[in-house]
Amino acid sequence: MTGHEFVLRLNREVTDNEIEALYEAGCSDAAVETGPLGTVVDFTRDAPSLAEALVSAVRDIEKVQGLRAVGVECDNMVTLAQIADRAGVSREAVRLWSTGQRRRGGFPAPEFMTPAGEKIWDWQAVADWMLLEHNPAAEFMRIYTVSMRTRTLCTAHRVLAARAALEAEPDEIREELETLLQDA
Repeated sequence: MTGHEFVLRLNREVTDNEIEALYEAGCSDAAVETGPLGTVVDFTRDAPSLAEALVSAVRDIEKVQGLRAVGVECDNMVTLAQIADRAGVSREAVRLWSTGQRRRGGFPAPEFMTPAGEKIWDWQAVADWMLLEHNPAAEFMRIYTVSMRTRTLCTAHRVLAARAALEAEPDEIREELETLLQDA
């Protein structure tokens, strides 16, 4: 078994009694925190895979009446410095890739720019480009591992967000749209 670290966002703040109930429901490997962005549960869960750890944590949370996991912290939006750190290269190397001055080009365009002018990229698009662009085994495995972790977290986040969106819809719309998830 491997220890997997991740953060799940809840549908609302929890009471002290609910924190105790979460512990009893199987979340003894987690810490609950409420802040300006809502309530989150920070897990370090042993499981054969990250996906299995996520699913078991969601199920444990939802054993407590009224609590729902509605999202996963997914750090897929990155700066040049974060790309460099994840890829194990210098920030200057990433800057040169992003401007087309090194490698063949085709580096993904930034997703958006902050009001301060900092460009932000989608990690998955960058990781996919890097996996195609270079192939030394150690570098490939580092990028692949980070990329797969981010992909799993972001996919879980989208599933939980879709589920939460469906719950807010009237019954007839929800029933029709649920078939899309079942078909997946």
